[in-house]
Amino acid sequence: MAVPGGVVAYRSELRRKGGVFAVAGAGIVAALGAVLMLLPGRVTGVVGFALIVAACPLLVAFGVPITSSVGTIAIGVALSLVSWLVLGQWAAYRATKRPVADWRDWRSVMWPLALAMIIGGFAGFALFALSVL
Repeated sequence: MAVPGGVVAYRSELRRKGGVFAVAGAGIVAALGAVLMLLPGRVTGVVGFALIVAACPLLVAFGVPITSSVGTIAIGVALSLVSWLVLGQWAAYRATKRPVADWRDWRSVMWPLALAMIIGGFAGFALFALSVL
């Protein structure tokens, strides 16, 4: 049995909550983007849309700038959140391979994965925009 607050308990907690923290971070960014899109103005709308694409990069794969059906958006959001969960869990697994691991180790593994996912979403959007023009 692990000592509460000990090294093993902390590693177990990190492994349990790594994916949840990744999903929560994406959810916060998406909520901020949605609020910005509701505010009047072109700049806030563009920044809000960029934040939503960063939080839910698979939306572009479902044609979200053009397709606006609730089902399509729900599938894109759900798959994006599942991918954040998987990446967060994988980052937690990789970070806890070390004997003593903490959230800084998780962040050091997670940020390149998150950056790649965000860049992929924007690249998909850029290709989509170029094909429509």
